[in-house]
Amino acid sequence: MNTVKYIILSLLGSVSLACVAGDFASGGYVYDFGYRSGEVMVTKNIVDGVNAYEGVCIIPSQVTCDGEVYAVTAIDDEAFAGSKVTDVVIPNSVTSIGYRAFAGSDELASVTLPLYIDRIPDECFAGTALENVAVPEGVKSLGEGSFHDCYKLHTVMLPSSLKVIEDKAFSFSHNLYEIYCAAPLPPTCLGEDVFYGLSGVDVVVTDYEAIDAYASNKAWGNEDTFTLFPNEDVYPSLDLAAQVFDQDWQRVPLGYNLAYKVFDEAGELMALTAASNLYLQALDHDVTYTIVPTTMMSDSDPAYFTVDKATGLKEFIDDAFPAEPEPIIVAHWGTLYVYGDNYNKMVSVWDMNGHLYYECMSSDAQVIDLPRNRVYVVKVGKYVKKIFV
Repeated sequence: MNTVKYIILSLLGSVSLACVAGDFASGGYVYDFGYRSGEVMVTKNIVDGVNAYEGVCIIPSQVTCDGEVYAVTAIDDEAFAGSKVTDVVIPNSVTSIGYRAFAGSDELASVTLPLYIDRIPDECFAGTALENVAVPEGVKSLGEGSFHDCYKLHTVMLPSSLKVIEDKAFSFSHNLYEIYCAAPLPPTCLGEDVFYGLSGVDVVVTDYEAIDAYASNKAWGNEDTFTLFPNEDVYPSLDLAAQVFDQDWQRVPLGYNLAYKVFDEAGELMALTAASNLYLQALDHDVTYTIVPTTMMSDSDPAYFTVDKATGLKEFIDDAFPAEPEPIIVAHWGTLYVYGDNYNKMVSVWDMNGHLYYECMSSDAQVIDLPRNRVYVVKVGKYVKKIFV
């Protein structure tokens, strides 16, 4: 079993604890009753002066206290700030995220945002180690400094609903090299430093008409910062290999292949994520989920993944599901290197517009020369990774 520390609760409930007015703790989280009856917010977990949240945090959608069930609808200001969380999954019950909620959590690499928020607040993820972010449809604004100084951030997916990006939203996120923006008109950039310190960023927009609109915009038309491309169909398929994460959960590695729409067994959208791992809960029956790679503007072919019922998972808690050895995929000065136990596995390389650039059966060590300063999606066997060459 993976040894990383984690905090995890069933999305269907939690242990009932005695409650008092104000804060109460349950399952490793601290809650505040907030402002509305029947609702709570996740707040800070301070132990010896330090925010004690760490590892993988799958926040529940509801919590039980003194026999009463409360919906988890908000994350408080600075609730996870400065903590050692690595992955965060926020349930769709959350409709409000507070100021600097995750700021300074310098190990936070992946986040799945809830579907029903309309704003990413000021400095929400500033100073984190996020690598890929998909902002869900319905979000209209990115707050000031919301992704400031995210030193590992390289891919951002922005929705068609986005209207405003406030000052310093992406400033000093030096490794940001691609933005997919589904908004047909360029979001208004407030201030001069929204993208301060960035250069060589590829921006994919809906079509050539959108390119004209973005090119004529003062911020988005800055050729020293951006190169504009029209969106095209995406082709990479997704093969899913999973492992038991907890007795009631499976973790599905997604790699770095665009963003992903996740649909439940009824066909309803339950998540949009660009996280490197998807966490799926086992219920009292087998559940098949549909997972679709997407650019926010076009979708690839769906993949299907079945989570065995919870009783079955418990039998394999200490064992990972059989999976291929993960390859080593690195790039240096225009050359892609693929190492590992990859003999006789297909290696495929797509460019950022979804065009198949290279494909062949692999030897254990593969060396591929590619045009430099571009983004590629590399698939080796079942493993997919996005890489900048």
